[in-house]
Amino acid sequence: MNEESVSHLLDREATDKFVAKELAPTLALLRELVDYGVALIAKCVQSGGSLADLVVQGHFFKHAVTMLDAVEIQLSRGSVFAAGVSARSMLEAYLYLAWILQTDTERRGRQFYVWHLRQKRGWQRRVIPGTDEYERFKNHISSLSAMMEPARFAALEKEANKQDGEISSILTNTNNNAINDEFDKLKKRHFDVAWYTPAGPSSIGDMARKLGLEVEYDLFYSQFSDISHAGAFERHVKFDGHATVFEPIRSPEGIRPLVNIVATLAFRILRLMIAKYFPQDMKSFDETYVKEWRSRFLSVPEVIVEDPQLGHAGESASPPA
Repeated sequence: MNEESVSHLLDREATDKFVAKELAPTLALLRELVDYGVALIAKCVQSGGSLADLVVQGHFFKHAVTMLDAVEIQLSRGSVFAAGVSARSMLEAYLYLAWILQTDTERRGRQFYVWHLRQKRGWQRRVIPGTDEYERFKNHISSLSAMMEPARFAALEKEANKQDGEISSILTNTNNNAINDEFDKLKKRHFDVAWYTPAGPSSIGDMARKLGLEVEYDLFYSQFSDISHAGAFERHVKFDGHATVFEPIRSPEGIRPLVNIVATLAFRILRLMIAKYFPQDMKSFDETYVKEWRSRFLSVPEVIVEDPQLGHAGESASPPA
């Protein structure tokens, strides 16, 4: 492969220069939204709350803000395609927040917490001889160096037994026992169902439909999932009628629709949190949106990269049969 082809696949300098020159306002908007989210997290910490509040604020909301920050970082280096992975995770966090806050928040939040503890306990039991988890995974973990040293394995087993006991005690207390029993009854073979299943949804798609968000799910979730699971073939390889072209690893193309999706998710998530925990701030938030964010959100530039016939070209002029 010649130098020109390599440059086409990954030209960091040219991409960084373009982003700095053309996309600075867009990135500034995303950073402002991240900063607003961070300030809201800090405000939530000061207000305290129940276990469900901890799940909502400290886990799902913080996760959404973290993914928004990740999108901004990736876009600042012109990596629009890769940012789809973070955008998908942010969309998932939005659906989960909407689901927990829709109704029965305390129970739904606790369901996630119980599910999390069960997952954590399952990992601990993989190094405790005599448990089902150990029997299923002993052939896999026996090759790990720690498992081949008796002293280290004994220390791991001791700590795992300690945590197993502590977690089991929490799962069977009066607050969690009924939900823990539900997961036991719904367990499929050796594995727990998803954390939200006891409340009704059979999948995240079913959850979106129950929330009235099936359009958002159908339009965006599968698209982002293709990126996450290495299924977006035509985002890597294209046939231009003359040759087979490998797409650049980084490209600012497609930044407008991605930012539209991500910013919309950010506004919706922030409104969910403000409506639940700080309703007195909703008017101020809406005014900030109108005065400081809306016009910038709607004026993200559309970037179209014209292919200069660079890249690795194969022999075929059309897709292979």
